[in-house]
Amino acid sequence: MKHALLVALAGLMLLGLGACRGADPAAGDPLEGTAWELVAYGETRPIPGTTLTATFEDGGVRGSAGCNSYFGSYQVSGDQITVGDLAITEMACLEPEGAMQQETVYVKLLADAHTFRLVDGQLQVSTSGGEALTFDPQP
Repeated sequence: MKHALLVALAGLMLLGLGACRGADPAAGDPLEGTAWELVAYGETRPIPGTTLTATFEDGGVRGSAGCNSYFGSYQVSGDQITVGDLAITEMACLEPEGAMQQETVYVKLLADAHTFRLVDGQLQVSTSGGEALTFDPQP
């Protein structure tokens, strides 16, 4: 009887120690390690010939804004997302027509990200103004 009690107590202690190790910081972040390609911003589709992407890794977001590369930080808490300190390279792309304007809109919307949700395999990011970015998993 004493032996069974000691084994049970030892098992409980091991479970307790496992819980005390701390949670994996990425465990609460469903975006960690994911890569996405923009399929729409609002009702607008990206200009053919441009690819806009977002990869979330180690508290950072990076990708292509269609012409230039960007990178910055991000944090999630529940369905809230904050994107901060975005930096972007400064190449000029004359083609396809409108690529630079699209890039400006995309980076501005991403920087204003407020909430996100994963629905039917897509990532939907909403800004504080209610505008939406819709992404498919990156091929």
